[in-house]
Amino acid sequence: MTWRDKAKPIIADIIKTVGTDDMKKLRAALREAYPFYERENHPYKIWCDEIHRQLGTRKPKNKTSSDTDAQISLWSV
Repeated sequence: MTWRDKAKPIIADIIKTVGTDDMKKLRAALREAYPFYERENHPYKIWCDEIHRQLGTRKPKNKTSSDTDAQISLWSV
């Protein structure tokens, strides 16, 4: 079982119970429900990412095709 597999049902249950109307209350409940040891490293990153996934607040990656094209052209000498 992965960190995400452990986190998914806990986060879903908290969101379902508390709701998304009061985000301050939801964040506090999610902080309180953190199931792993210390809030650092890989498990905590997965926990935060899963919260963003379930709430639909993930930030898009900031990579554009023009950046990639510019980098490729540097090597096409």
